[in-house]
Amino acid sequence: MKFILPLLFLLLYPSVALAKEGVGLSLSRDRRYVYLNFGGLKDVAKVNYTLVYDSATGQKGFEGGFKLKPKISRSSRRQILGTCSSTRCVYHKNIRNVSLDATFILRSGGTANVTKTLP
Repeated sequence: MKFILPLLFLLLYPSVALAKEGVGLSLSRDRRYVYLNFGGLKDVAKVNYTLVYDSATGQKGFEGGFKLKPKISRSSRRQILGTCSSTRCVYHKNIRNVSLDATFILRSGGTANVTKTLP
């Protein structure tokens, strides 16, 4: 009985399960890239996310998303913090206050939201 209640709680509140198991946010040492790691995706059909951060030239950000095939439980993304052309990349400087908002569209039709931040 003591195992049923926590399991029932995680089933009824999927955002708790997703936040506990699986949204990771980190910066590369040189602060040129952000790494987005998503786990606990077995019951998720689609992930949409928005990342916003402050740079030396003001607030920047991007949106992304991806669909998941059944039985996929993890996904990772590496995103440049800057802009690239066909010949070179220009990286944003003085990256700080990084915030990731992720929305998980569940196979059951519900949604769950998770927010992560970095200084």
